[in-house]
Amino acid sequence: MSLEHCKKTALFDNHVKHGGRVVDFAGWALPVQYESMIKEHKAVREDAGLFDCSHMGQFFINGKDAYAFTQHMISNNLDKVGVGRGLYSGLLYENGTFVDDIIVYVIAQEEVFIVVNAANIEKDYAWFTEQLAKTDFDCTIDNRSDEYSLLALQGPKAPEVLEKFFPNIYADMPTFGQAAVEYNGVSGIVCRSGYTGEAGVEIIIKNEAAPALYDDLLASGVTACGLGSRDSLRLEKGFSLYGHEITDQTNALEAGLGWVCDLTKESFIGKDALVAIKAAGTTRKLVGFKASTRPIPRDGDVFVDDEGNEIGFVCSGSMSPLLNCGIGLGYMPKEFKIGDTVKIQTKRKLMEVELCKRTFV
Repeated sequence: MSLEHCKKTALFDNHVKHGGRVVDFAGWALPVQYESMIKEHKAVREDAGLFDCSHMGQFFINGKDAYAFTQHMISNNLDKVGVGRGLYSGLLYENGTFVDDIIVYVIAQEEVFIVVNAANIEKDYAWFTEQLAKTDFDCTIDNRSDEYSLLALQGPKAPEVLEKFFPNIYADMPTFGQAAVEYNGVSGIVCRSGYTGEAGVEIIIKNEAAPALYDDLLASGVTACGLGSRDSLRLEKGFSLYGHEITDQTNALEAGLGWVCDLTKESFIGKDALVAIKAAGTTRKLVGFKASTRPIPRDGDVFVDDEGNEIGFVCSGSMSPLLNCGIGLGYMPKEFKIGDTVKIQTKRKLMEVELCKRTFV
């Protein structure tokens, strides 16, 4: 497969050198796996693994009203965390559907740092700048995604690995905490966050230092991981993925993300719509399911009733290495409940699955 048209992260040569199977991932040349997706998955659950997430975007909002403008833009409430910490939030349209799901860090009242999904960098930046132009907030927003790499160090042994490279940071850092660091004289940010449900951090560092840091982390015994295990890890924890469980066609309440929408906050874009949706009630909900037989239902397969009528759809599906069965997430009418057996029409056959909690592991 030709990767000439793909964007490459600063770690592309590292992936080739270490034997990563590099593929076209939404226009980025990234490793889907190294030796084995299952081995990498289990390494993160039991030890420590390292992911290249440098395709993610980084925005910086600076100025007197940086904090206030961010509060206006996001569905969650920065007042819950204050300076030095961050939170997961929806970035919503006026109708309550998703522009994106993002992580926001408050470095200072005058400086906010935001991590956005790779596929949405241009769209998100346009949304922020358009909304800023409509207001009187005194701040600027800069898209500095091309300057930074993001290395996700994840797993129960990730904290002790981090201690070797950036001492005395992790133990005193709360969840979604952040701290400024340097590596080989190059500045970066360590954030206590991740997409695996395990302990660990995301190290966001200028591109020039990233290749050496990546190699040094692997040399310390960390397992190199690809996007395949990143997806199975997030799915075992029931974490949503933009473009699958959350889109510009799904609102935050039906997506099970009401907890990142603070309807007591004075205002934010999309609040009025969510208040109305909550009052009227949603018609569908995001559910988890387990498949005891093959095949594994995948994105695009549909839930059907006994007459074969489509009643819902699958957003994500994968084999769970820990449960040794197929698992997935999808949208169903809200009257369905945990424990129900329902039918899915896959490309290969009609099969039955059991609805369950969205957190599988």
